Amino acid sequence: MKNLDSIIKKHLSSLKEEQITENYMFFGNLKQIHRQCELLLELDPSVVESILKDGHDWADDHVSVAKENMDQVFDFLMNTTKESINEAKSNKLCSRGVSAAKSKFKVYPSAYANGYAVQVCKGKIKGLDGRKHCSGSYCSGKK
Repeated sequence: MKNLDSIIKKHLSSLKEEQITENYMFFGNLKQIHRQCELLLELDPSVVESILKDGHDWADDHVSVAKENMDQVFDFLMNTTKESINEAKSNKLCSRGVSAAKSKFKVYPSAYANGYAVQVCKGKIKGLDGRKHCSGSYCSGKK
């Protein structure tokens, strides 16, 4: 019983820590997936294999769909963080685009806001000055 109490206290403590950020559920879900994967990988593969063969192949389908979903989230976040790092290094977005995106979107930076900023920098959308013209590395002849 003492061991159960310590586990519950530890779990409650981690829940309080997770709720510090606005997206605590995202991180909490990732941690839960991580814990469950570790436990499943500790199971005897031959036992799991026999269970799956005994009419429970639906579990394999669910894991495949979960993997596809995680692949998409992983690719998105990895690419977005790489882009953010590269943008910070190269100042890729023009200031007109950034200003326009910040005034239009509640959340900046975000994928939508950055896409909007790029369009302003390319001269496809009017900036805050009401004009369409390319800026920075988006002008022809520059890379």
